[in-house]
Amino acid sequence: MGSFRRILFREALKNPRLQGFWRRIHNLTLFCMNYGGGGCIESSGENWVLNEVVLPASKRRTSPVVFDVGANQGEYSLQVRALLPKAHIYSFEPSRPTYETLQHEISAAGAGAFIFPFNIGLSNTEGTLDLYTYSVDGGEASILSSIVMRLPTQEAKIEACRKDQIEVQTIDGFCQANDITEIDLLKIDVEGHEIAVLQGAAAMIESHKINMIQFEFGPCNIYSRTFLYDFWSMLADSYHFYRIIPQGMVLIESYREQHEVFLTSNYLAVGKWLNGA
Repeated sequence: MGSFRRILFREALKNPRLQGFWRRIHNLTLFCMNYGGGGCIESSGENWVLNEVVLPASKRRTSPVVFDVGANQGEYSLQVRALLPKAHIYSFEPSRPTYETLQHEISAAGAGAFIFPFNIGLSNTEGTLDLYTYSVDGGEASILSSIVMRLPTQEAKIEACRKDQIEVQTIDGFCQANDITEIDLLKIDVEGHEIAVLQGAAAMIESHKINMIQFEFGPCNIYSRTFLYDFWSMLADSYHFYRIIPQGMVLIESYREQHEVFLTSNYLAVGKWLNGA
C-alpha cells in the first residue's frame, strides 16, 4: 500500500499533458459506477430495487403504501402497481397539465382503484410556491418542472418557459389528514427539492413510520444548494444508505466528500428496524 501511495504522489502523473487522459478515465469511472445513469427506470436500477428490495419487504402487509412524489405522467406509479397489485399508491404531481396526463394514464391502465393522484406538491411547509416549467432546445419538457429555479449550466438549451403557482403540503400533514400511519416506500424525484420534502416528513421519519426512502440526486441539487451530506446527516442514523446501480445497490458505510457527484443518480435508504435490513 505504501508503494502504491508513493506512485500516486509522483508529480509526473500530474503532468499537464496527461490531464486529458485522466479526465477521460475519470468520466469512464463515473459511467461505470452509474453516475449519470439514474434518469430511466428501466436501466437505472429502480426496477431492480422494486423487485429485489421493495417487494420482499412489503409482503408483511396486505396493502403496502407507496408515495410517488414527483409522479410526472405516472410511469413509476404504474410500475409499482404492476409489481404490487394491492398497494395503495399516492401519486403527487403539482403541474396541472402533467397531472391531467397522469390521470389519463392511470385511467387507461384501469388502476384508478389503487393509484390516487393528487394535483399538489410536497414540501416543508403548507401554502403555495412557484413551479417552473422548462423547454429544452425549444420543446417543453414536463419532466424537468421544478420549484427550484434551474440555472444555465448545462450544454442543452434549458430555459424556463412558464411559471405557475401550486399548492404544497407536508407529508406529515397529508398523512395526518388522510389517516396514513405508515409508508412502505417514499419515492422522491422533485428536481432539487428533495430535502424540503423530507423536512416535511420529519415526524414520520423520526417515529420510524417510513420504511424505505428512494430519492434522486443530481444537477438540480446544485441549484438548490443541497448536498448528499444533507441526506446523509438526516437519514444515516436510522437508515442503511445505498447507491442504486442497474443490478444492485452499493452500501455507503460512511460519508466522504467524493460522494458529492452531481450527476443524476438514485439512492435508497432502508430503515434499520426492518427485518433483514
